[in-house]
Amino acid sequence: MKTYREILKRVGVVLIFVGLADLAYMVYCISTKQNYSSSLNIFAVAAGIFLWRGHLGAARLVARFGAFFLAASIGTLLFLAPFLQPMDLWITKLRLNPIASAWGFMVTLALLGLFAWAYAQLRSAPVLQALQSHGRPTAAPKLTIGIGFALPIAMSILFHFTLSGDAGSKAIDLAKSEYGTQYKYSPTAINWADNHVLVTLTAYNDHEIKVVTVEWQQ
Repeated sequence: MKTYREILKRVGVVLIFVGLADLAYMVYCISTKQNYSSSLNIFAVAAGIFLWRGHLGAARLVARFGAFFLAASIGTLLFLAPFLQPMDLWITKLRLNPIASAWGFMVTLALLGLFAWAYAQLRSAPVLQALQSHGRPTAAPKLTIGIGFALPIAMSILFHFTLSGDAGSKAIDLAKSEYGTQYKYSPTAINWADNHVLVTLTAYNDHEIKVVTVEWQQ
């Protein structure tokens, strides 16, 4: 059986590699003026270094983050995804841009697999025994998992009363009159400033997907 230090070092090396790869991708996106969105990069490198050095506090923190990420991802797929955009828009994106859609899906699965693996490693018997011998808590992060599930549920309720509410319906009607009925419209963001309302929508049909905005005074 591997010692806890060997386990922490193995997880640390993987996180350092993933963080450096993400940093390289960030630089590439910035240099080519592409959109970039990630929460790993330098944080994964820093966590990996602490784990590689056998830091048990980092082991607990990374395990909790992995549990939160997994719970939040599952909650998003079950509860939040239907409010982010309708199913036919997901299908349209996949059909019009299959490579980017497949890449995004593969990256998501890889991240889920990474955090599931890291969580399992950092909750293994040698690590738990080391935590206990150093006087650190060993209980499963149930509260963290609960928060991870609750967050997308709360966001789905919020989106239901905003994007799918009266403002969202009015935005769709205005978009149809301004951009035409040859598109379907899905509100993605609503901003209120005093009496001014600005709504961003995704307009799509069988041949095109684009972002449009509408605004009005209340």
